[in-house]
Amino acid sequence: MRRGLSAIIGHRHVLQDYARARAYTTGYRHGSGRAAAVALPGSLVELWRVARFCAQRGTIIIVQAANTGLTGGSTPHGDYDRPVVVISTQRLGGVFPIADGSEAICLAGSTLTQLERAIAGHGRVSHSVIGSSCIGASVVGGICNNSGGALVERGPAFSDRALFARVGADGSLQLINELGMDLDGDAEAILSDLEAGAFAPVARMDPPGHPYEHHVRQVREPTPARYNADPRGLRDASGSAGKVIVFAVRVPTFPAPAREQTFLVATDDADALAELRLALLDPAHPLPRQCEYMHRDATALALSHGNDVAVMLRMFGARAMPQILRAQKRLASVIGKRATDRLAQGMGQIAPGPLPANVLKLFCDHEHVLLLTAADAAVEPVRRVVAARGNDLVVRELSAGEAAAALRVRFAVAGAGVRYRDLAPEKGDLAALDIALPRNARNFRLELPHGLGRQVRLRADYGHFLCHVFHCDFLLQPGVDRSAFEAEVKTLVEAGGGQMPAEHSFGHLYEAPDHVVEFYRRLDPTNSLNPGVGRTSRHRNWA
Repeated sequence: MRRGLSAIIGHRHVLQDYARARAYTTGYRHGSGRAAAVALPGSLVELWRVARFCAQRGTIIIVQAANTGLTGGSTPHGDYDRPVVVISTQRLGGVFPIADGSEAICLAGSTLTQLERAIAGHGRVSHSVIGSSCIGASVVGGICNNSGGALVERGPAFSDRALFARVGADGSLQLINELGMDLDGDAEAILSDLEAGAFAPVARMDPPGHPYEHHVRQVREPTPARYNADPRGLRDASGSAGKVIVFAVRVPTFPAPAREQTFLVATDDADALAELRLALLDPAHPLPRQCEYMHRDATALALSHGNDVAVMLRMFGARAMPQILRAQKRLASVIGKRATDRLAQGMGQIAPGPLPANVLKLFCDHEHVLLLTAADAAVEPVRRVVAARGNDLVVRELSAGEAAAALRVRFAVAGAGVRYRDLAPEKGDLAALDIALPRNARNFRLELPHGLGRQVRLRADYGHFLCHVFHCDFLLQPGVDRSAFEAEVKTLVEAGGGQMPAEHSFGHLYEAPDHVVEFYRRLDPTNSLNPGVGRTSRHRNWA
């Protein structure tokens, strides 16, 4: 295996040693397993050749982008009936603005921050910002997993325009062009020209997807606004969860706001926030740009175990985070993950706190906090809506610096739960769940029955308030079976009309429903690509 892969991409880019491969065979939060090799192709043509080499030998292929997945769906997991090769696309970044910047072609390993940088000169912004649950997320990974994001009016990441390969029923690798662009020649010529940007000017196409802005406002509907199993989000690469090999996607961009204002809304009254949500989603008002929720316990966790991330974001910005995270993984392969975590935790503890004192007080003094950002024409209407709620809410208009600091804490909280668990795994496991509540739900904080509640040692809730999508990190008591706990919570959520997962993909934690499994089977009839995802069969031909 190594000899054949090395002939394609060079021996330096084929990893078989367990310590070196571990960064690619261990998930961000969950999942780890063995691989016969990890391949790091350096071009789209090399990706094609590696995938064809594996397909010809009947090898399992797991294509991995940034490996920021939260449900173990981009790493090996458990036992397989064939050798596994992990193909990392991290060396395959590249973004080409097209149609005067109104769209962009994003190559297999491009990140959200690379897309943001490429289109900034056109006065445009992307569908998502840096990753709501992990920093350094990839564009293709978000689309393949129907990821959501923090921007209210966007909805789940989706594109019906992709260049991808599938393993056909006869085991051959087939390249499929759905980019809406004329690309001539055989597979290698197409991929080479695309990566070089050697294609004709492209006319703008109508944005894909469904009108989410209207959809999210339907606050009387007993169904969630967005969730992974939504059939509208399953098309070719979108929702594919690694069942095809995506070389590029074509995505829309959006006008950059000229003006933004962030409001910090704090309260101990959950009903007051529920009423504010209804007012903000009223069709009479323009939608806010973001509305991020944090419970006080989530803030405490971010401050205690996520300050190093907040510091790095402040010092280097989101654009540098993928490189920093890769450097941390390389260090972990040398000194061990526990030592690397302790080093990062120590740095966070000696660094200054991430929030100005006046903002920190509001976070700590109130059970619920919203970071509510309005842009351009929405600023004044949102200001009026918030002011109209009276004395039920404490409202502070943040300066640009204060808003950036508060949002850094919001983005740092997701990794804080992982850090907390990894520093003391003997104290209990982490159940990191993302939950889509019905649009008509009044209670936005999931109430656990006593039997489940007593299994939890620490809980942190945060998420996308107007969409009713929440990330709930449960640090469990020692000895609690995480899988059993997650299954009970899922039953509870779905009994109330909610859905799990909301935006983290099924991975190896969740059982995919029948229509999603059928979608996977159509994409991958031999079950050669990422078998077992959605708790499906791991065997050849879906046996």
